[in-house]
Amino acid sequence: MTTFGWARCTDAVADILRRGAWYPIVEESADGHLVVEVRGQRVRLSAGDVSVRRQRPERWSIVVRTGVLRPTLGGQGKEVVNTYAVCPHCHQREDFSGKPATLVCPRCGAAAPVDWSETC
Repeated sequence: MTTFGWARCTDAVADILRRGAWYPIVEESADGHLVVEVRGQRVRLSAGDVSVRRQRPERWSIVVRTGVLRPTLGGQGKEVVNTYAVCPHCHQREDFSGKPATLVCPRCGAAAPVDWSETC
């Protein structure tokens, strides 16, 4: 599979793609659409509804829960969790505390730095 880059959703398509996760772009069209691969399926999106990068992500994305993605109770139900991180390799969501520099994914085992430069 040829990858033309990586796309991450904006709020407009957060119900189609997992917020914070980067998906491979497998097609680009002249009419302003991209096709991304999501769990083995191809999804056609307007290029205006996604952020695009050319290189595969190597950092965890930070997602801030807002609106329908309201805060949840974390830990033992005593603290409110407003953010979570998304693994750059397998898209696993992970709660965390503090402001870690790196995280290890419990699903795929990959260790990667956390991208604190922006939130989704």
